[in-house]
Amino acid sequence: MTPADLLTALSIKIYEPPLSEMREDCRIYGLSDPVAVLMLVIDFETEVSMSGINNFLGNSSGQYAHETVVALQTIGAQTQAILLQKILIVAANAGMTHDAIQADRSGLEEFSITSFQKLHGDKWDAASHEIQEIEAVIDYTEMMSCAESYVERYSAQIHQALGISLD
Repeated sequence: MTPADLLTALSIKIYEPPLSEMREDCRIYGLSDPVAVLMLVIDFETEVSMSGINNFLGNSSGQYAHETVVALQTIGAQTQAILLQKILIVAANAGMTHDAIQADRSGLEEFSITSFQKLHGDKWDAASHEIQEIEAVIDYTEMMSCAESYVERYSAQIHQALGISLD
């Protein structure tokens, strides 16, 4: 399998046991594990493309945002790591932390559908605007190209995690 094929396979398998359990038992914090590094990168790319950067910060993947910065550095996506770090600084300075975002969600019924604006009002408008401007500069194609190169370097571990023989 090519690195792109392995990355695609991994992007599906990380949401199924046993790999999904890495989030639950906190092994996703283990940045010495190539699978954990790639899970963080994939989660970041997936969440932002599906729900936007503000929702990434407040959802379950956002609780690993600082580890995601390190994961981006680890795969060689230095520019993306710097930009995500800037986003985290803007968010923190505005009080727009994962915990603060979750606190606003605590009154919602399970599986409720709402927008960021409707849920949080205008209290983070300025920060949100600045965050979106920074996020617009992130080159996700370059980031995923770095991820593919990383997969190539750690092919044996990725094959093993996917249960695929190297033969």
